[in-house]
Amino acid sequence: RRTLEECTELLRPYLDRPLVDLLYSDADGISPLDQTAYAQPALFAFEYALAAMWKSWGIEPAAVLGHSVGEYVAACVAGLFSLEDGLRLIAERGRLMQSLPGEGKMVAVAADEAYVAQAIDACAPAVSLAAVNGPANVVISGPGDAVDAVASRLSREGIAARALNVSHGFHSAELDPILDA
Repeated sequence: RRTLEECTELLRPYLDRPLVDLLYSDADGISPLDQTAYAQPALFAFEYALAAMWKSWGIEPAAVLGHSVGEYVAACVAGLFSLEDGLRLIAERGRLMQSLPGEGKMVAVAADEAYVAQAIDACAPAVSLAAVNGPANVVISGPGDAVDAVASRLSREGIAARALNVSHGFHSAELDPILDA
C-alpha cells in the first residue's frame, strides 16, 4: 500500500485522477482502468508494488523480466531508471496510446506460435503476433475486423480464441502513428 501511495503522488502531475482512486473505482460497471491512459500507469504501479513487497520480505531477484508494461517495471526494478522516471515514461506511453483511435483488437489463441503465424499470414502485416505467452498460448493483434476474421477461422478449425478486454490493438502496426512522438 505504501508503494502504491508513493506512485499515486509521483503520478499526480500526469494523471487527472489519483491512482489509488482509479484502482478502487467502478461506476456503473465501467472501470477507468479500461482506458489505456490509466491502465498503463496502474499496471506499472501494481507490478512495482509487488516487487517492493517481495523485497520487503527479503526476496531479492537475481534477474527480472517482463512483457509490455512489465518490461518497463523490470527495467525500473533492475535500477535502469528511477521509479519517478519510470512512472513518467509509462504515463506518457499510456497517454500516447490513448490518443489513437480505439479500432484495434487483441485475441488470445490456444495454439502454438507456428500455427498462428501461418493463420495470420494472409492478413499480414495488418494482424500481428503480439505475444507468445507459452507453447500453446499466443496473442494476435491488429484492426478489429481483420483480427475477428482470423479468430473466426481459428474457431472453425477447433482452436479456442478469446477476445481480450483492451482498448487498442497493442503490439501491432495499429500503434505506428505514435512512434515518432
